[in-house]
Amino acid sequence: MTFRITDAYLSRMMVGDLNRNLAGMLEQQRMASTMRRVNSYADDPRAVATIQRYENLLAENADYISNANRSRLLVDATDAALQDVSEVLADVRVLMLRESSALATPQTMALAAVEVDSLIERLMSVLNTSIEGNYIFAGSETDNPPFLRSSSHVIYQGNDEDILSRVGPNSLMAVNLTGNTLIGARSGRATGTMDLAPRLDPTTPLNTLNLGGGWVPGVIQLEDATGTVWQIDLSSSLTVGDVLNEINTATGGAVTATISAGGESLTLSGVGPLTVREDGDGTTAASLGLHGPSLPGTLIGHDIRPPADALTALADIESLAAGLPLGSVEIEWQGSIYTVDFSAAATLGDLQTAVAAAVPGMELHINPSGLSLIGGSTEEFDVRNADATDTASALGLLGMGTPVRLFGVFEDLMADLVANDQLAVRGAASELSAVADVVQELLMRIGNRQNNLDWSESILRSRDERLRTNLGLEQDVDIAEVATNLSRAQAAYQASLSVTSTLFQMNLMQYL
Repeated sequence: MTFRITDAYLSRMMVGDLNRNLAGMLEQQRMASTMRRVNSYADDPRAVATIQRYENLLAENADYISNANRSRLLVDATDAALQDVSEVLADVRVLMLRESSALATPQTMALAAVEVDSLIERLMSVLNTSIEGNYIFAGSETDNPPFLRSSSHVIYQGNDEDILSRVGPNSLMAVNLTGNTLIGARSGRATGTMDLAPRLDPTTPLNTLNLGGGWVPGVIQLEDATGTVWQIDLSSSLTVGDVLNEINTATGGAVTATISAGGESLTLSGVGPLTVREDGDGTTAASLGLHGPSLPGTLIGHDIRPPADALTALADIESLAAGLPLGSVEIEWQGSIYTVDFSAAATLGDLQTAVAAAVPGMELHINPSGLSLIGGSTEEFDVRNADATDTASALGLLGMGTPVRLFGVFEDLMADLVANDQLAVRGAASELSAVADVVQELLMRIGNRQNNLDWSESILRSRDERLRTNLGLEQDVDIAEVATNLSRAQAAYQASLSVTSTLFQMNLMQYL
């Protein structure tokens, strides 16, 4: 049987092959030009969802980096302003010492009063610093200057609200200082210097760790020196005891998880060195203080103790346990001497009750890691040990309680200079020193925030690099493979063109 293939059919077949080879070559050229394997939904529908997820994570991470950079501007400006405040305080101290010496005269004191007035204006300018139109010491009232001079006094117009910046998926950071930390507390204050955060125990809720900052539920990876790796899911844990049990169970006893001897952290023991890593982009290990490698056989975590509160037992505070029961302290305030007996106290709340009962108008505040004794007036007070137990020292309250009055001490000093009261000028030294100490504490707090921002930015940039690498694995092409495929596609297309032109060469004899 003979079949006849028409020229029309042959033409369609050749043109179809030609178009397919052209399309293949164009596809390879597009991948070579864009350096991407997936350029449209049709290229790889399954990969598109993963690519979009990575792109969304990258955009989110970019926002965190932007927040960290903007927060850095505010924190650095605050640091520079506080440095200027420290310089002003140093200038005032020199002036005060000069005018309280035997060389002072009514004329020099009058000139010094003018100098103090100019230093107040300098402080006003520093503390009314703004960035992009936002005043950095005004709390959340950033539209208006926080400090206003009215008559002979400086008034604070801002509020005491923190500006919070999200610099990570689970990281919210206060980045400002409110001006009322400098304008002056209305009462004398003795801030404790002793760390009174309670020890960890198996019943400690995980959401109270890190002085109340909590933890991040998730998965950690644990590896010992033998190369064995355990992936441990802690997301359902509620207490410290749950975490210890999960680790001990998952490792089958190869690694023993306990609470450190001092009760401040978790400890892992096994065939070391032990290494704890995060699972993916998680921060569970870091929130438990376990991130990183260990000593030869033991990994001692970072301090993750919960905050102190009124129910905290004194026996659960490492620094107090060996000295219980407590004794008495003596407080000299408003011309009277009060003795506060803490011998019957069992909790920090009992200490509060004892102070309130013994010293009218004075309160003991419990901070996350210590105590503050606050008087109900701007007068100073003195806290002393009343017996051999050295209780005031043990609680970190030994010493003077003074109000924080940055502008107040300047205003009083200027009035004393105008009045030619050399004794009062000399007496301003202690309060000026207290204000300088407060400014130094604020500088340390800002320095800590700068370090935290550096750490956060480092983490975010590492995360950005990992995400881009993962996105590239899904989306980018293999250059060598594309080059080879493109060469083949070009050869196939050229061959198709050659065959087509040969088959369709027509002359008069073929036509007839």
